[in-house]
Amino acid sequence: MAETVDAQINAPPPDEEEKDKKKKRDPIDVRLCDFDGVTYRVVIDAKDRDTMLVLMSVPCYHQIKDFGAEAAFKAHYGDTVTEPLDGFSVGVKYNLETLEKKDEAVAKVRTMKYQVLGGVFKYFYNKLAAGENPEHFKFDLRSDTTVFFIPEKGERTTTIFALDFAEKVDKVIAKVFMQEFVDARRSLGFAPPVAWGAQPPAELQKWGITENKGGTLGYISFSILKSHVSSPDKIEKIVAVLSNFRTYIQYHIKCSKSYFHSRMRLRVVNLLKVLNRAKVEDPEKDKTKGKKTISGKTFRRAA
Repeated sequence: MAETVDAQINAPPPDEEEKDKKKKRDPIDVRLCDFDGVTYRVVIDAKDRDTMLVLMSVPCYHQIKDFGAEAAFKAHYGDTVTEPLDGFSVGVKYNLETLEKKDEAVAKVRTMKYQVLGGVFKYFYNKLAAGENPEHFKFDLRSDTTVFFIPEKGERTTTIFALDFAEKVDKVIAKVFMQEFVDARRSLGFAPPVAWGAQPPAELQKWGITENKGGTLGYISFSILKSHVSSPDKIEKIVAVLSNFRTYIQYHIKCSKSYFHSRMRLRVVNLLKVLNRAKVEDPEKDKTKGKKTISGKTFRRAA
């Protein structure tokens, strides 16, 4: 009891405790990079250590801003949305002193990219669910990937990815993956129809894209029907898959290459073991060992 009273008496005033907490919160300015050329910046300024600013730069933001990206971002982050600094597309601001649900805030910050890129997919699929028929639209997801949305009479929206890869090995593996999507679709009853080919599909002829003039490995199209977007949960699942489709393919290409390398290394190790077992010792190298007869007996020549 006496120890408790002494601790209360010797405890620093609340104001000093708050000052100590602020002193412990160091100012930071961290920059991060993600897939698709997306960059982040996290800032806690030395003059205002109670505020954390999280910024994100999306190369294609100027193309998709008015097609669901900005609206989806503001709807998800609400009052925390702030004007981004120069060179960044969007930003959120949190007061660290009044922030109560920290885990929830972390989860929201973690999905900034998904909210922006997924916003444009939701925009067209919500239009499809409502039976509307907006204009055709395309945007450059990254320098080697273009996404096309082609609504058709309010009954379907064909989403096409024009893909390319820098490395030759990636191109070969990607072709196998794309064909697997088409083959797997045949065994699934209600999945969206999928098509893959080196030449542009018929839907792109409306854009004047009638042939592959190089610079594109191929075109994979997903025909999203009205029945696929009949509920918000279904729309959310489709958006989660297609908005991350390019990253999904790149991830599996890297995993495949790692698997190939591990198999090759294992094969080399096994071959070395076989070669080591096949080595024949030279009996003349060590005279003390002598020679063996056909029956297995050892004899040594007399000096």
